[in-house]
Order: sequence, then structure tokens, then C-alpha cells
Amino acid sequence: MTHWMVLKIAARNVFLHRMRTLVVGVILAFGAFLAVLGHSFVNGISGGMESSTTQSITGDIQIYSESAKDKLSVFGNMDGSPTDVGHVDSFESVEKALMKNPEIVSVVPMGTSFAQVNPGNILDHFLEKLRKSYKSANVDKNDIDSQKRRIRFLAQEIQKNLEGKFEEIGILSAADAAQAKINLEKVDQEEFWNDFDSNAENKIEFLANKIAPLIFDDNMIFFSYVGTDPQLFKEKFPQFEIVKGEMIPPGTRGFLFHDFFYENMVKHRIARRLDQIKKKMKDDKLTLANSKELQDQIKANVEQSAEIYLQLGPAETETVAQKLNKLLGTEEKDFRTLLKNYLSMSDENFQERYDFFYKEIAPYVILHRVQIGDVLPLSAFTKAGTSTAVNIKVYGTFRFKSFENSPLAGNFSVMDLVSLRELYGFMTDERREQNKEIEAEMGLDDVGRDSIENLFSSSTATKDIKPKAKPQTIDLKFQKRVMGATYTQEELTKGVFLHAAVFLKDTSNVDRVIKEINELSKSDKLGIKAVSWQDAAGFIGQMTFMMKAILNIFIGISLLLAGLMIMNSLLMAAMNRKQEIGTMRAIGAHAQFIYRLFFYETLFLSLLFGGIGAALGALLVVILGKVGIPASGDVATFFFSGPKLYLHLNPSLIFLVMAVMVIIAILATQYPAWKAMKISPLQAMQKRE
Repeated sequence: MTHWMVLKIAARNVFLHRMRTLVVGVILAFGAFLAVLGHSFVNGISGGMESSTTQSITGDIQIYSESAKDKLSVFGNMDGSPTDVGHVDSFESVEKALMKNPEIVSVVPMGTSFAQVNPGNILDHFLEKLRKSYKSANVDKNDIDSQKRRIRFLAQEIQKNLEGKFEEIGILSAADAAQAKINLEKVDQEEFWNDFDSNAENKIEFLANKIAPLIFDDNMIFFSYVGTDPQLFKEKFPQFEIVKGEMIPPGTRGFLFHDFFYENMVKHRIARRLDQIKKKMKDDKLTLANSKELQDQIKANVEQSAEIYLQLGPAETETVAQKLNKLLGTEEKDFRTLLKNYLSMSDENFQERYDFFYKEIAPYVILHRVQIGDVLPLSAFTKAGTSTAVNIKVYGTFRFKSFENSPLAGNFSVMDLVSLRELYGFMTDERREQNKEIEAEMGLDDVGRDSIENLFSSSTATKDIKPKAKPQTIDLKFQKRVMGATYTQEELTKGVFLHAAVFLKDTSNVDRVIKEINELSKSDKLGIKAVSWQDAAGFIGQMTFMMKAILNIFIGISLLLAGLMIMNSLLMAAMNRKQEIGTMRAIGAHAQFIYRLFFYETLFLSLLFGGIGAALGALLVVILGKVGIPASGDVATFFFSGPKLYLHLNPSLIFLVMAVMVIIAILATQYPAWKAMKISPLQAMQKRE
């Protein structure tokens, strides 16, 4: 009965002091609302990042050498440099040991690193095409003549662009600049082209070595890649899909660009900027009139219009010029001026000119510096710091569904693991055979080395080298066997790997399986250690932890302020209700009764307004779980693991929030209730001042 009376009095006091109740209640409701919504949002992003990362590169667990100098970070360090994780000698032995664990579904060998390629400039491209035409079984004289006219036109454009500017370039010495002028004048003379067919190879080499380098263009492509078993990679990462070209055939050396990288780094610069402008106008609702970023891109296209007209031959130039004049309603004779006028786009004409580019101009230009089917001369630095190279065919491009436009998901291209080993500096069976052939042709005895580089690594390395009496000419072009080379599955599995992705039946067992792998490594001396996807993702994976920590701190501060507000409010109430409390004490109310009165008031406030806040938060989470939160950019798409983030309500979170509200009520009640219990009946009889 006493408890029921206390509850009635507490409820009466709550509704009696409406302003105080409203202020405290709003704070409590906001705290509960923020807790439910915030945790659901962070958990949604955490799940999205986990899905994006585990389904694109890391798997559920990553393993790498236990003696690694650095912690594994598949996305590299904050400064973009790769991490030194060493290597593990045999994938086959590690895989066999791990697959005994019933929780492990599969292990995908990997190695991530950086490489570069110089695909050549526009003149290099046309010269290579002409070279192939001459070597073709069915030589088309008309086609060859057309190609020669294009190359001559391009050489003339180079001469025009450099006229009077040789001294300003600074890249060439005075002597080289003078020779470059002579070479350009030579190419411009009829004598150079009259006997071209009879001396094609020498003419092409002259153009490639003397004229093409005069196109001062930053043509180098730098990229990250992952070397793996391509077929297994495709199978175990379900979001993987081919966009252009085809999948690397099983057991074949090959390379796949990520389509995002291919479209944003390999594509023709003007076409790339036009695509980016269109995307920002559509997705971000930007306009050319109000966006300096888009204005700068238009300006860059105008300034680099040579990227178009240098690729057009005389016939193509005339055709495009007629169509441009018709589009612009002009009669401009100078093609360069006409092209610049066309590229000076506005909001009103952008879409029309964008469509014109792909319909009328794109067919005549090289849209991608590297074509599907090309053989890339990839180069990189080995772990020892030496330079190495490998020629590898580009079979196509790929993406990960749902976050195909994310620069983070598009961070890696893919190649076979055998090629990675060679590019990274490890000896492969194929390179060993090549080295033996070279040694035999040079007349070198077998010195028992794994790499030809070791022959020159010290002064003692050449002591036992005995050349034959008549050394033969050597072809040092390794591309003879590397291009289109194949490998056996045994060769792939028995070799070294840098790290590997481990996939589990149940991802909730990640921590337990990591512990089991590390224990197995110690007992069986596998030389590996296992880490979670979050640790393996490096700074990307830690972003989830940071977001959770920041949100929890914010919510904690909000709840602390709510507790302080409640305590202050109750303390003021106690002081304002001295007569009431003193009267209760005078008629026999015990101190415990006063304590329960304040406790029930606070508990009532916490449950009522905390429940309202939690209910509103849960309702919003349910709504957002159906409609989704749109990703505002490509980075957000990666974090959301798709174009929208769909929140999910965890019922246990509501109970947790309500429990926190009760704890706050208990803590906030203590001091005011203690002060109230100290009020004596005598104070109730005193006149309030």
C-alpha cells in the first residue's frame, strides 16, 4: 500500500511541475532517440564496410607471415606506400593445414603491391598499328597509306606545337633541341616518305625513337594490384563480375583492370572529364554556372583540345569540322579554334555536346590508352629494390556489384599469382627456364643461382663464368614466352604467397577461428598469423571503430548531461518543496519514504520520455530500413556497400537503452534524495523568505 501511495504522489509531482518535467523529459527523449538511431546507423555502416571489404579483397580473415616487418594493410599505409608483410613459402602446405578446420570453407592466395606501365603516347600507338599492318599476311595498301598520312599529319602537328618553344621546354638540352628540329624537318620532307614502304622498319624506328618522345606527356599509369588465383577469386568473391572483355582463362597469365580505374585513369582525358561532369550534374545536382569544380574541368578540356585533334587524320579532321560547324552554326576554318569553341560548354548545351562527342568524335580517337587485348609491359620494384618487368595480356575489366563506382572498392586490379611472383622478385619455373636458355646462349656454366641478377650482385659471382669461344647473339626480350604463357595449378599452389583470404561458414566465429589458426601455426610451424578483416583493412577498417567510438562518446556526453540536468532539477525541487517534505516528515514519513518518492519520480520520467525517444528512434530506423539512405558520393557507396544504406532495428538495443535510462535515474536520484531526507519537520514550520 505504501509503495502504491508513493507512486501516486510521484506521478502527481511529475505532472504538477510541467515545465521542469518537459525540460528533463526532452533531454531524456533526445538521448534515447540518438542512442537507438545512432547505433543503428553506425552498425549499418559497419556492416556495409564489412560487406564491401570482405567481398572485394579481404575475405573474413587474412593470414600472412608471422615474421612480417609491418602489420598487414591490404589498402596500404596512410601515405599510400605498401606494407612489408614478407612472404610464406608454400601455399599448398598452409592450405592443407587450414582446410582441416571444419569452420573454414576456402583459402584464396594473394599478394598486393604496386606497379606501373607506360603504354606509349598517341604516336607510339599509330606506329605500332602501322608496324602490325606491314607484318600482316594480307597487306592492305590503302590502309597503310591512310595510316602513313595520319602519322605524317601528327608529326606536323608536333612541329607546330613545338615551334619557337624548344628553348622553353627545359627537358631537352640545347644540342638535343637542335637535333629535334632537324628530325622534325626531315619527317616533313617528301624524301622521307617516298621510300617508306621499301624501308618501313627503319622509318618506323626513327619515328618511334626520334619523334614520338617529343610528345611531352605524363603517360605513366600507376596502380595497385592483387595477384591471386583468378578463378578462385571470382568464385569466392560473389560481387565480382566482368564488365568489358573476358575473364582470364584458367591457367593463363593475364590481367584485369578494375573498371572504375579503367574509366577514370586509363580513359581519354577529355572523355573522362565529360563523364565526370555529367555524373556530378546528375547525382550531385551541380551546374556549370555555379560550380567552380566543373568550370575548371571545362577549362582543362579547352586547354587540352590537342588531345583530340592530334588523334585525327586529315580526312577525319575534315569530317568532324563539317559536323562541328553545323552543330555550332558557324563557318570556322581553323579546326583548333572550332574544337575549342565546341569544348567551351554551358548548362544549356552540355548534354547535346556530350552526346555529339560520343557519336561523332569518339569513333576517331583512342578512348583508352590501354586496349582490351593489349600486352602490358608492367614494371615494379622488387623487395630488394631492383627493377623488374613482366609482359602480360589485358583480358578485360571487372567490378564488384553494388559499389562499382567506389574508388576504394576500385583500388585494385587483378593478375595471376604466378605473374605477381615474378613481378615481385620471386623466381618462377618459367623464368628459370629462360635464364637457362640465356646462360646456354651466352656460354655460361650453371652457377646454381635462382636469379640472373645474383650473377652480378658481387665481385665473386663471376669467378666461375667461362664464355664459349664463339658467343652467339642473344635475344633478351622475355616477352617471347611471358605473353600468353600458361601455368599449372600445381605451380600456382606450391609457390610462395604474401597473404591469403580465409572464408568461413559462419562469420560469427571469426574470433575463435583466428585463435585456432594462430595456435595451429605455432604447433605445426606454419609461419603464419591470422587477423580479422578489420585489422587487415588497415586505416579503412579502423574507420568503423573510430566512428563507433565518436558516436558512443557523443551519446555518453548527452546522457551525462541528461543525468546532471535531472539531478539539478530534483535538487531544486527538493529545495522548493521543503515545507512539503518537512510536513511529511512531521506526520510520520520516514526518510526511506522520501527517498522512494524522488526515485519513483525520476524513474517515471526516465521510462516515460526514454520510451518515447526510443520509440521514435526505432520508428525512424524502420522507415529508413525500407526507403534507405542514399549514398552522397562514391566513397559513401563503399561504406554503404551499395547506392543506399538500409538500417536494421535490433530489438535488444531498445531494452539496452531503457536499461541505461533506469541506471541514469538511479544515479541522478541519489544526491537530491539524500538532501531531501535531511530536511527536518522544523524547516516545514519556518516561513519561506
